[in-house]
Amino acid sequence: PRNITQGLEILREPSQNLAGDPARKTAAVRFPIRLKVTLPYLILALIIAMAGAYIITQLVFDTIEERFTNQLIETGKIAAEWIVKEEEQLLEALRLIARTEGTGNALKHGNAEELRAIAYPILLNASVDALEVVDLSGESVLSLRHRAGGLQEQYDVSRGERSFQAWDVFGKVRDQESDKQGNKYAGIASAEWGDYLYVSGPILDQDGNLVGVVLVGDSLAKIAEEIRTTTLSQVTLFNLEGKEIATTFIESGSQLDPLTTNEILSRQDADSFMQERVVASIPYQGIFAPLEVRSGEDVGIIATSLAKTFFVTASNTTRLQIFGFITTAFLFIIAIGLLVADRFTKPLLKVVDASSQVASGNLEVSVTPRGNDEVTALAKSFNQMVASLQRSKSDLVSAHEDTIQAYDRTIEGWCKALELRDNVTEGHTQRVTELTLLVASQMDISEQELVHVRRGALMHDIGKMGIPDSILKKPGSLDDDEWKEMRMHPVYAYEMLNRIDYLSPSLAIPYCHHEKWDGSGYPRGIKGNEIPIEARIFAVADVWDALRSDRPYRDALPASAALEYIQENRGTHFDPQVVDAFLVVYEKHLAKPDNSPSLGI
Repeated sequence: PRNITQGLEILREPSQNLAGDPARKTAAVRFPIRLKVTLPYLILALIIAMAGAYIITQLVFDTIEERFTNQLIETGKIAAEWIVKEEEQLLEALRLIARTEGTGNALKHGNAEELRAIAYPILLNASVDALEVVDLSGESVLSLRHRAGGLQEQYDVSRGERSFQAWDVFGKVRDQESDKQGNKYAGIASAEWGDYLYVSGPILDQDGNLVGVVLVGDSLAKIAEEIRTTTLSQVTLFNLEGKEIATTFIESGSQLDPLTTNEILSRQDADSFMQERVVASIPYQGIFAPLEVRSGEDVGIIATSLAKTFFVTASNTTRLQIFGFITTAFLFIIAIGLLVADRFTKPLLKVVDASSQVASGNLEVSVTPRGNDEVTALAKSFNQMVASLQRSKSDLVSAHEDTIQAYDRTIEGWCKALELRDNVTEGHTQRVTELTLLVASQMDISEQELVHVRRGALMHDIGKMGIPDSILKKPGSLDDDEWKEMRMHPVYAYEMLNRIDYLSPSLAIPYCHHEKWDGSGYPRGIKGNEIPIEARIFAVADVWDALRSDRPYRDALPASAALEYIQENRGTHFDPQVVDAFLVVYEKHLAKPDNSPSLGI
């Protein structure tokens, strides 16, 4: 109401009207600062455009065939690297399956359902096409293969196939062979369900005995499509006999003659083999290379092909030259721009400096307007803004303090309501909060942080609002399921407070006060300095107050017994440094002849 009244008074007085106040009129701009700063950049940009035109002209007259060859070689390298990456992904999925607890035992007992439960999430997460779990006789106990054309999560399940006996990747693992790379092998396998790149490895039981072989693979057709997407080239995969086993060409069925196959394999360490091919009346140039697996063994041939009409891009050397020229030009532009802008932005820097002082609380600052451009108008507006802030500062401070007090009273009300609902010892929350603040102060926690420590301590059990009364108020002991639900109250506290900006800095105690120094606490099982310091301090204060208070199942312990418990759990339940600080606080504030559980403060 006060602000509305002031506004009406201003409107009634023409001398105070915004349109009639000469001091509030915007100064005329004769030379816009935008023009002053932009003009040099426009000139330099024109120079760069001319230089760019020259570079493009040079590219046009560069050797197209050389750049095409470089582009083709680069696609071949990317394809080879992709196979290595694919093998590493398959190997990682294999390790996860083989090392998962229960895999060996499930295979040993032929439990396909348990194997599927272990392997399916791993396959889905890694986007792997096929899994074969085979016993030592060569019969599959479980086969999972991605359904052709199906969704990512759709796999066909089968068992009982025996075609693996003739596979080299199965035999080497079954025979427990090992090379420099270890006891896992990779290779191409052809079966009635398609051609796949498989990685195989052993499955051991809990005694370390070999009980079977796991093979994880991806369809060669899928691999070819992925390489095509990455390189924009057509990809074809051949076996060592030169037969095409996967291609991205519309026309398939190509065959390499034995002489070509031998030449590709024999020249692999010397140079690249290239060959032309016409598909759908389009001439292609292809580069051929052996398809190698982790042991260095050649298991096939991979060819990447580009159309002879393929848009030729710049070579790496030319790209570096262009990048170097443009980088140098822009650095030059930035340097010139800074010199030019510095002359025109000094008045603006004065406004920025004054703004920083206002942001730090100094409302006595002002800026002397000079000139007739936008910065002068900004300076005048700034002075008017500061004057308005001075008038409203006291109102804002008062409103802020009222809001903070209202927030804190709300928190205290929540905690009182929870204390009544939980039937805990009366005054527990207040006592443990006071003791936490004493220990925190002893450990040199800053005043600013103590505010959040206090709020966190008050709300330490706020998550119990999510615990049903049947558990929270149960007179007897809780069963396992009830304890599991009870231990969720720190998580409920996190979910309640995490999105409240005002309370999120105080979240450490409600979320972590049941964590233990040795990692045996809950809900996350973190340990040591991973636990926030506020929660480590509160844990000692909370246990102390619980021991020194009467509970339905026992009387309050004397101070000596409570101290002995705290010290016994130093380094297991409690942070040793916090215990040391607590003992100092105890001597100062808690040691009383009558062993009263109150703080005495």
